Amino acid sequence: METLPEMIVNLLTAYLNLGAATGLLAGFLLLLRPLLVRTVSPRLRVILWGVVWVGGYFPAWYGLFSLAHILPVTLRDVITPRTMESVFFNYYNVPGYLPAYFGDGSYYLVFPGGGTVEVELKLWAVLLILAIWLGGVFWAACRFQRGTDRLKGTALQGRMLSWEGPELAGLDVPRPENRSVKVRLCRDLPTSFVCVGWEREGRRGIPVVYLQEELPRERMALVLRHELSHQALHHPRLKQIATLALLLHWWNPILWLAHKYLCLDLELDCDRATMRQLTNREREEYAKTLVELGAGKQLWDVPLAFGESDGAKRVKALLRWRPEQTGWVVFALVLLLLLGGPHRLSIPQDTLLSLERQYGSLEALVEKELNWNLPSYAPVREGWLQVRERALVRMALHLEDGRWLKAVYFQYRGDWNCDDMEWMDAAPDLTDYMHFYPEEQEGPGPS
Repeated sequence: METLPEMIVNLLTAYLNLGAATGLLAGFLLLLRPLLVRTVSPRLRVILWGVVWVGGYFPAWYGLFSLAHILPVTLRDVITPRTMESVFFNYYNVPGYLPAYFGDGSYYLVFPGGGTVEVELKLWAVLLILAIWLGGVFWAACRFQRGTDRLKGTALQGRMLSWEGPELAGLDVPRPENRSVKVRLCRDLPTSFVCVGWEREGRRGIPVVYLQEELPRERMALVLRHELSHQALHHPRLKQIATLALLLHWWNPILWLAHKYLCLDLELDCDRATMRQLTNREREEYAKTLVELGAGKQLWDVPLAFGESDGAKRVKALLRWRPEQTGWVVFALVLLLLLGGPHRLSIPQDTLLSLERQYGSLEALVEKELNWNLPSYAPVREGWLQVRERALVRMALHLEDGRWLKAVYFQYRGDWNCDDMEWMDAAPDLTDYMHFYPEEQEGPGPS
């Protein structure tokens, strides 16, 4: 059974494992980016990023994306040597590169390729690692919050506009279908952006577009269309999730790079959606506005700004713009590679350590438990075992009187119990079994 401190430690360990797995999935998309940019539209690339980032936000969400296992082998299969173990939390789909902690002792670190390193873990060392991680989360959150507060302080001083008023009516921008979207006109705002949650109606956060008052009216209309497209495409929520996941996984440099390209694809997707609403002359003006306002500054905070991300790449994409969507075949294949993963996957070393922790040693298991419970109290001459999965072990026991017995042990809430014992008519095939009693030997036992 997990104690309360072990439960807390394993919850935080699950997030460290989740950060490593999310980084590997994001790295896969980064490696494929040259192909995806040529063949897959920004809208579909945003969906692929969403699978990675949303799954990296919470262990249960990662497990949800692991359920749809359609291809015979997926990327999650490849990067998962074992899954996280916990008694009270369902982490059974989250890769377990770092082991769950059940008291001081020997554990195995496991790498994506399946290699293992045995380590001795002490509670103080585990707590130190987790304290460093939590300290980094706090530092990154404070850094982001300071930047957000400065921008928020300026934005909330802006003047709220009415969709029926002369300012918005004169821009010739249709009111969005979401009637709760508001617009503020702000002085000294470094960039225009849309944000959800800074302002509320009752208990519900509402989306608000914060516009630079200094913009010429024609360009203000184009920027407003752009920000409304962000809101219609639900981009602000996705960026919020990705930014919060980045805070949790601050230590992974792959995810910082992935966050940058997520923001770029959000802007490219929004540019395409906006271009569909414009005339040819307005499209030319939109590109000019992007050249002047798209400074390429990366905003790590929550808002989605017109001038964010790489302005040069966005202008080049606009020059190649076509209204149709492309790349469904490549998109579907990559999506299926990102979905589906193993469930309750273990390595034999973990199971043996778990048995040893409960019984003291594998020999003690035979001498104290099996010999006591065997019919007719026949002592065991030799024993072999096979690890079937994390919580199931099969044993083949050769008794002193020549008979063979099969025993099945299962683990429930951290404790191992004998589930079944039955006699065998003949010596079993021990090809996939390992000898464990009276002492471990290399290779399988006799058939």
